[in-house]
Amino acid sequence: MSKYFKLIDAIDTITTLNVASQKEGVTAYSHIRLKPGERYELGDDKVFRQSLKNIQIERPYSQQLVNELTSLNIDYTESFCKSCGGRIKKISYFAIEFIEE
Repeated sequence: MSKYFKLIDAIDTITTLNVASQKEGVTAYSHIRLKPGERYELGDDKVFRQSLKNIQIERPYSQQLVNELTSLNIDYTESFCKSCGGRIKKISYFAIEFIEE
């Protein structure tokens, strides 16, 4: 069974993500550029896989964004910005979708 990953459908621009990977017991930090709609082979690196699972996008709250995420059945969380004393409402959602074939 092949495993792939891709950006979620709500992301429609090329996106650079910071990831971790492990080779020969050494963890390395780098970035990857992902194109919307394109899927990538996952491989066996558990550190890389875990770093992808943890990537979240955080955006300022807007009803348009809520409607788009809801229509695409993407789970999101709403929170208030801690650094500004809670004046700004934010939306967070996971950036990566995993596919098994």
